[in-house]
Amino acid sequence: MVIFIIAFIIAVVGGSVAWHYLLGVPNPPLPLAQVVIGASGSSSTAAQAADSTSTDVVNPVLPKESLSIDGATWTVEMATTTVEQARGLSYRTSLAPGTGMLFMFPTPGVQNFWMKDMNFPLDMIWIAQNGTVAGFTENIPAPAPGTALWNLKIYTSPAGVSQVLEVNAGSVARYRIKTGDNVTLSPLAS
Repeated sequence: MVIFIIAFIIAVVGGSVAWHYLLGVPNPPLPLAQVVIGASGSSSTAAQAADSTSTDVVNPVLPKESLSIDGATWTVEMATTTVEQARGLSYRTSLAPGTGMLFMFPTPGVQNFWMKDMNFPLDMIWIAQNGTVAGFTENIPAPAPGTALWNLKIYTSPAGVSQVLEVNAGSVARYRIKTGDNVTLSPLAS
């Protein structure tokens, strides 16, 4: 019994130390991007290659498509991998008008988001597998700089969501988006 108690105490203390070092310290900014090699093989600064949706930190612009919700259209970056989804729009200083990021999930369900390392407010539009708006969360504020991970608010979608669109705060109200609106995703026009 004594060995069990000692092992339990060691596990709790060790877990607390690991929690502090792994999750308790706010993430430092990523290193500055020096050069980005474009598809043509020419080099440019990260800001030039990434246009107005990126900043001078490493958060590359993802492949883009066009997304429409009953007449409102955005050029969206496609976050399809776990790494892209975890990074999201973190560290960027703004989102250009008419742009957004679409998170694509392989299995519909309840999706949870946070605003880790965000610098501007967003609207999140929850999209059901059948291609309609399942709901939305408006005017989500950026957290205070240095907010610990366990203090970040979690934003939860309704059930059955397979895509989440992040756009500038105020977009849902501006375009009068409502539950049940049709969502269309298509390649960008050349």
